[in-house]
Amino acid sequence: MKYLVMSLLVGLPLFAGSSLSKSEQKEAKSMLSGKLYTRIDIPCATGRHAYGVYNRPLVEVSPEGVNTDADTTYTYSWWHADSTFWGVSPNMSMKLDDVDFDDNEVEIELEGVDDADGIDTVVKFVNIRSLDDFKKCFEKTFAKVPLQDENPDWPASIKQAIAKRQLVKGMSKKQAFCVTGKPERFEKKGNTEVWYLRQNKGVKTGYFFSEHNEDTGLPSQIKFTDGKISDISGSQAGGFSLED
Repeated sequence: MKYLVMSLLVGLPLFAGSSLSKSEQKEAKSMLSGKLYTRIDIPCATGRHAYGVYNRPLVEVSPEGVNTDADTTYTYSWWHADSTFWGVSPNMSMKLDDVDFDDNEVEIELEGVDDADGIDTVVKFVNIRSLDDFKKCFEKTFAKVPLQDENPDWPASIKQAIAKRQLVKGMSKKQAFCVTGKPERFEKKGNTEVWYLRQNKGVKTGYFFSEHNEDTGLPSQIKFTDGKISDISGSQAGGFSLED
């Protein structure tokens, strides 16, 4: 268990209590069973130290919202390295690897399946004081079916494109988000909005080697006019929202 190793290294208490009862923890674990589809970007810090490699959560989900403003710094020394890896984006299939309940926090380690095989990440639920709080965080983070299948009113051609992780003109922002995740930055003016998309996944730190800047496969930018994609890869300012 990665949490046990990290706890020993940094001197954290191993058996801190949880706000959830044993029966509530069991129900929470059952929600995490089977195949999960991510609703959000879940980057994590990947690192190494003298005792091995680890993943550290960067994304925190509370009952009130999601923090995906990950730390993108990279640190390196002979005995320690730590970097941000943007390996998991929306609509990727994952399964539970491990879960730790600690006071008001739940740390969930995930491993990829199907097309995401070989990709691991970790996410932290915070401010968990009840099973209802856990459920709210779960619903913000995961789906039990591919995201396009939750929307029977979407055109079949759009759903097929999302399943193939492809962008097509006419997609809404919510539909495009299922493919791209949150843009690195965006510009909004009048009825147009431009998303500037992440071009590489950062650095995945291993013990003897690291993977650098794997291509995301996304275009550099997409332009929306009246809420629909009108141009793929490109400039057309407000807060980032999928609603308007």
